[in-house]
Amino acid sequence: MKSVTPGRMERVLGPTEQVFYKVRQQRPFNVVITARLSGGVSEARVREALPAIQRRHPLLRANIPPRSPPRFSRANVPEIPLQVVPRESADSWLAQVQQQINAPFDASRGPLARFVLVQGDSHSELICGYDHLIGDALSGCFVLRDLLKAMEPGSNGPPPPLQDRPAYEDLIGPPLPGTGVLNTVVSRGSSVLMRASPVLNRLSARLDSTPETPAEEVRSGFAYRRVEPALTERLLALCRENKSSLHGLLGAALLVARTESLAPRKKPVITITSALDARERFGVGEDFGLYTTGKTHLMRLKAQEERWELSRRLRAPLVAARKQPLHLRTFRSAIEMSSRSVDIAAQPWMQRCTRLGLDSMLGLSNLGRLNLNARYGDLTLEGVNFSGSVASHFDIVLASATFAQHMDISFLYNPPLMAPEMAERIASRTLEVLNEAAR
Repeated sequence: MKSVTPGRMERVLGPTEQVFYKVRQQRPFNVVITARLSGGVSEARVREALPAIQRRHPLLRANIPPRSPPRFSRANVPEIPLQVVPRESADSWLAQVQQQINAPFDASRGPLARFVLVQGDSHSELICGYDHLIGDALSGCFVLRDLLKAMEPGSNGPPPPLQDRPAYEDLIGPPLPGTGVLNTVVSRGSSVLMRASPVLNRLSARLDSTPETPAEEVRSGFAYRRVEPALTERLLALCRENKSSLHGLLGAALLVARTESLAPRKKPVITITSALDARERFGVGEDFGLYTTGKTHLMRLKAQEERWELSRRLRAPLVAARKQPLHLRTFRSAIEMSSRSVDIAAQPWMQRCTRLGLDSMLGLSNLGRLNLNARYGDLTLEGVNFSGSVASHFDIVLASATFAQHMDISFLYNPPLMAPEMAERIASRTLEVLNEAAR
């Protein structure tokens, strides 16, 4: 296989990238974006276009040699691989997504991305999978769009190559005062706790009868739902009318569905973590990379709480966070400390402690309405699905994207924490709550 090595990229991974690098060493941590296409898609057409998008996006031609500290390199990185499988049914792509979210990447060799073409006569799915440490979900949407542009008959390929970018945290600026001291304390404390972890793991196991699944054997589960155009438009209109957002409504529906699935109790305690896009803040546009932060809320559903009230309650702190520069600096400080404690966070005793007093931990990532063209020569983009591996502490994560009036929703779950049957019930109930809100 040929290598792609234009230019030179040598920089140490940023704090978020280092956290994800450590996570991926324990289990796959991938993002998968699927473009659903009508029209004839040949293997040769895709292969001819792939080098152009690899030249355009620097992180698609990077690897991470085994050095300390870990750093990106471009030494002898092969071309992006393409796998072609037949489209035996309209749902064939679902099995391929399931495989891609759980298949690890060889970071030392690279590249940290791959494509699958689920090929049919008149309809096909083009799947882009990549390691989360090199890109957020919107990154994959831009790459698929660039690939489709490069595949257009008579095309000169995607737009020109983009410049190398520094780590996301360098764009944020300096962390909060005192972060350096806290980092030192966290590093030393983590070292002490790692030495004590074998004993702590045995002690905590005696208090928890749940069988422990080794991290390397954990694989993410995936359930899929699609919201039709009429309901999507109705929900968007009602969100505006009720001074809420689709993100808030999706979070409310997931929260209701998860609460109802738990053993009856007065007020379950649930955390819900939302991913927040920060691209506009830094003017990075459509670069491939990590440009998101997170915001976590501790939620207790109020008795007889109306769905739209819950939706607004979830939306308000997210709006505030987007407007506060301090949010980004706080995020940087938190992620720097997290990079020094990832190994401890993965220990069974720590994961048990993290969940003390909590009934469930949820995640929410909504890409919103994607600003992508529908036509690419003789091909039509009919839908975009966003899915991926789920972090080990979440029970279930809702990941959604809206394109061509369709809202595609993935429910990503941890089998050690949630059975597939339960995930399917939560997915179905979430859609029921959305339908109830639209009445």
